[in-house]
Amino acid sequence: MIDYHVHTSLCNHAEGVMEAYIQKAVDIGLREICFLDHLIISEPGNKLSMTPGEVPFYFQAIQLFQHKYRDIINVKAGLEVDFYPEHTNFISDIIGMYSFDVIGSSLHFLDGVNVVSHGSQWSRGENDTDYIYGLYLEKFDKMLDYNYYDIICHFDLLKKFGRRPLKTFDKEINELLSKIKKKNLSLELNTSGYNHPVNEAYPSRKIIEKCFEKEIFFTLGSDAHKPESVGQHYGKALPLLISAGYSQIATFEKRCQGLIPIVSF
Repeated sequence: MIDYHVHTSLCNHAEGVMEAYIQKAVDIGLREICFLDHLIISEPGNKLSMTPGEVPFYFQAIQLFQHKYRDIINVKAGLEVDFYPEHTNFISDIIGMYSFDVIGSSLHFLDGVNVVSHGSQWSRGENDTDYIYGLYLEKFDKMLDYNYYDIICHFDLLKKFGRRPLKTFDKEINELLSKIKKKNLSLELNTSGYNHPVNEAYPSRKIIEKCFEKEIFFTLGSDAHKPESVGQHYGKALPLLISAGYSQIATFEKRCQGLIPIVSF
């Protein structure tokens, strides 16, 4: 099995050295681990991401571990990039300088509203729920006009704190999934939701079933911010894919997608 969403201390909100994440992956029998640390190009003084100047160190460190563990586990290099349309050319230039295996795209901030951090207005129940959901899906649609990434991370992240819209957004979600299929992108089954108030994976079972109908593949990620979280909750999450009809998950090497069988965990 694989874990394609692992962070490092470079993002300033994860714990432990990179090698500890790899060792945990080896201990639990994973065949691949991919570092997918944050790169957020936004306001000055951002503390939730590595800086562009740290990307060379990050990439080279992964290359060293790839060599060291080459006979034990596949160690891969990726980035989780927040979508800011004004910075996409800069992001594309950075990505093009390195032979990354996979690039993920995420939405954590919506017009100044932080929808992911504990202690944020969103986590405290502020902001109009239906409005923020609509804004999220609108920005998601704009993100799909760009081509610098391979996977979508935690598709329905907005539910993290248990907030659900009163309005039904099925039409908008279905249109987004159709665009994702047309662009041949994969989604991530992100297991970190079991640690949050929502207590379920990202995305929901309903969205997973829609993805299967559209033949959209999933990769698998723990969103680990500490070594002991590598491979977390796979026993809960993998049955969601299997029950929807999936027998394979997506892997990546040098931005090219492959497929491997789902193995019980």
